[in-house]
Amino acid sequence: KLLELEYERQVAGQPKKTPIFSAFERLMRLAGGTKPHISTVAVSKISVAWAFQKDSNSSDMGLCAIPYRTHIASLLIHKECKLDDSTANQALSKNQWDKLLPKQTHYLSITRGFVLLFLSKLPDANEMCEIVLKDLVHFIILYLLDNVCCAKVKAGDIFISGSVEYAKRSRAWQALCLLHRFVTDDIALLVASRVFQAMSMNSHGQIRYFMEIFTIQGIRKHPHHFGEHLAKEIRRADLSLQYLSSLMIIGGNVIANPRYQSEFFTASTSQRVKDILCGVIPWLSSTQGFSRAIAQLLVHKLIPIVADTSLIGLTEDNALTKDEAVLKKIYSFLEQNSDMRRLRGKQQNFFNSYDVENACSLEGLL
Repeated sequence: KLLELEYERQVAGQPKKTPIFSAFERLMRLAGGTKPHISTVAVSKISVAWAFQKDSNSSDMGLCAIPYRTHIASLLIHKECKLDDSTANQALSKNQWDKLLPKQTHYLSITRGFVLLFLSKLPDANEMCEIVLKDLVHFIILYLLDNVCCAKVKAGDIFISGSVEYAKRSRAWQALCLLHRFVTDDIALLVASRVFQAMSMNSHGQIRYFMEIFTIQGIRKHPHHFGEHLAKEIRRADLSLQYLSSLMIIGGNVIANPRYQSEFFTASTSQRVKDILCGVIPWLSSTQGFSRAIAQLLVHKLIPIVADTSLIGLTEDNALTKDEAVLKKIYSFLEQNSDMRRLRGKQQNFFNSYDVENACSLEGLL
């Protein structure tokens, strides 16, 4: 109730009459990066108040958190400092939070865990107050994309596994995976452009995994905006092998994964399918075996959609005189060659095991 009152004061232009907000900022400054017990306790308490709603039917959950949105975005990429054995305050252990957070939560993710827990409890975008959606959730999504995910590594910063920069980017993408359900049509195009921009940059495999998960969810929910970017990027001839691998994994999930393919094909035009097929076919000769194998699976899936794969009327004389005949020949080879069938089966099993829903859940992220 007090946070609601402070929010109303800030809206009314009375920022000095917000003692709780001021106290929270002082605690965060005091905690810094070396006193995680302070930030953990502060966030565990105030995150409950952020979730305040006037009644069970109210859609304004999260309204009280709007003044804290920059802090929330920063806490999502926060990595707690490991306490040395000689540290005086060892009272706060992970066991204290087992009843509030998933049991597998890493002890260096307790503070971030409470923020993710709060965001996971927010209602879906279509049930949420528009002010909360735009001023809180959309702000956090775009903040993470612009200030972390798409930002170039600064000169002198170390970007190796376990570094601060690595932790920031990894946690930013993990947070975005949890927030994917709040990407609405009005920001989908902007988000899609940022996501593919970040994906084109060199990054670590574990970070790319969450990039790919978020993009798959984006294509499922907004196949037009994200699908157009996928079709455009896959046709580029200057793709790095790392970027190509990500595009193939994303394409494989929305085209070959039986759990997600219907959402993509239902909303995709025949021209978009053709564009993706034209982009994938050249990679049948990729020097990278991983991408080449996925390309074979995708081509085998897409050709029957854009061309009649029946071999009736196809002879050696006209095999290379018509575009459709060329596609028939490619499909026939992929279908009948035993090595191609075996390799395609392995790749299909790979995509069948992909579970983006679990990877976007609170338990899957912590």
